[in-house]
Amino acid sequence: MAMPIVQPTAGTSAVTRTAGASSSAHTRRTLPFFVLSALLATGQMYAPIPLFTAMKADWGVGSAVMTWIISAFAFGYAGGFVLFGPLSDRYGHRRVLVTGMLVTAAVTLLTGLAFSAPLAVGLRVIQGLVVGSMPPAIMAYVATRLDPAHRAVATMSVSTAFLAATVVAQIVSQAMVGAFPWRTVFIASAAVFAGMALVLHSMLVADAPAGRDRPLRHSYAAIPAVLRIRPLLPLLLAGALSMAAMVGVYTGLELTGVIESSGELLALRAGALPVMIALPFVAVPLARLSKHRQIVLGVLIAASAMVVATFEGAHPVVLTVLLAVLVGGVGVVAPAVLQSAGELGGESRAAAMSVAMFSFYVGATIGPLIAAAAAPSGFAVLASILALLLVAALGMTVVGLHTQRAVASA
Repeated sequence: MAMPIVQPTAGTSAVTRTAGASSSAHTRRTLPFFVLSALLATGQMYAPIPLFTAMKADWGVGSAVMTWIISAFAFGYAGGFVLFGPLSDRYGHRRVLVTGMLVTAAVTLLTGLAFSAPLAVGLRVIQGLVVGSMPPAIMAYVATRLDPAHRAVATMSVSTAFLAATVVAQIVSQAMVGAFPWRTVFIASAAVFAGMALVLHSMLVADAPAGRDRPLRHSYAAIPAVLRIRPLLPLLLAGALSMAAMVGVYTGLELTGVIESSGELLALRAGALPVMIALPFVAVPLARLSKHRQIVLGVLIAASAMVVATFEGAHPVVLTVLLAVLVGGVGVVAPAVLQSAGELGGESRAAAMSVAMFSFYVGATIGPLIAAAAAPSGFAVLASILALLLVAALGMTVVGLHTQRAVASA
């Protein structure tokens, strides 16, 4: 029997249009603040890199200690994804995001006031952990609360901001340390975090989370299941190795002193921005390739840049181009790994994507340590080691493809 067709009344249509307009207006208001939050959050990992010289002089420590300022944050940041991703769904995205920002403001301020390197390293672990509450909450809010017609653009904008923070944070930090004491970078970041928390608390829709009646362990039950997805594990390793290469090269630039002029360093860091801006526009043609092919393409691009850098990396202009190419390659790899995790995760999609982001920043933890070990031998040696990491990432991608085919045919 045919279902009756109910024609909407004029009042119903007006309500629908009003709701749609309200949703669109909410998206337009909140998206710029989400983009700024993404830049500010992930940027905390990279902001100290231009401060290394001033921090070393203040604390009287060597370059090896400085790498832990980056790795400590990355370690905490990786853990924050796994810890707060499930809690965001349980307690509410707005609540977790705003609380995380307020706590981050306090910890960031304390980090800027730290009187010794060991204390700063410990605070950086805590800072990374609480900052890790923000990306899962932001992405979940975008996926559930923003206008469905604009969610794809919003997701790409926020994702690009997380990647762009790699360069933007270093540019801002370098500009600030040229005019103010290095501690100003942390103090200013703390103030912005506090201000953003107040703005987002008043702007975001109040949460009504479900599932609080279940035991807390239920929120984390999906994570062990994700780690048992055999085709996914090699891809997670590929993503981690790629991120290690990108963070390692930027840390190595500061430690090896291959570029000494502050103006050339600023230009070198800014050189990757056009590539990051272009990445959302290549998403459509890249979608024609399978996820494995996207990862292979990105890894090959990034590895090629590091191979050339081994021989020609001392020239500032050449190095600027090569770093932009490297960032472009990693910018292809990371979304493809993240999307693969979502697809292979099935019903555990959110947990799988949290684990994937965790793997990225485990790689980011390793990158500075590799840079510190290779720095005394020069930038060419560091570039060759990072090229080998990317070749290993390529191998992991191939293993992941074969494993997926084996599981599918079993």
